[in-house]
Amino acid sequence: MRDQAEAFGPKTILIEDKASGTQLIQELVSDGMHAIKKYEPTMDKTMRMHTVTSTIENGFAHLPDKAAWLGEYLHELTSFPKGKYDDQADSTSQALDWFKQLNTTPVYGLFEYYKREAEKIESEDPSKPEPPLTRGAVLREFDRGRWPF
Repeated sequence: MRDQAEAFGPKTILIEDKASGTQLIQELVSDGMHAIKKYEPTMDKTMRMHTVTSTIENGFAHLPDKAAWLGEYLHELTSFPKGKYDDQADSTSQALDWFKQLNTTPVYGLFEYYKREAEKIESEDPSKPEPPLTRGAVLREFDRGRWPF
């Protein structure tokens, strides 16, 4: 696994936190791999795949046109759950489920962030003493000049 992580440089490696996965997580983290994220499933494989099928069907999962592994992968996905193998289908559903969970937390764009920062600054009490000059304060002052809202 370490060789693959070094070859592809992933920012996140999902490992199911059950059975042998728990031990693998502990070993990899102790070896210094900090891209490891525990995946804790909340439903069985079949139900999890059903929840992400629309994501795949609507084109939100990219697959290359040509790859040495593509035929076997597509066969496993299309024969799931009655196929001989289900590891790739299971890891695909876990990754898509994790990604959907990740995207349910609100993410604000840059404009929204600056708007909220401006509102905080405007609501501060002017009688308070100025905070010490920090890098963040300098950047906010610079941005205030560029985007006065």
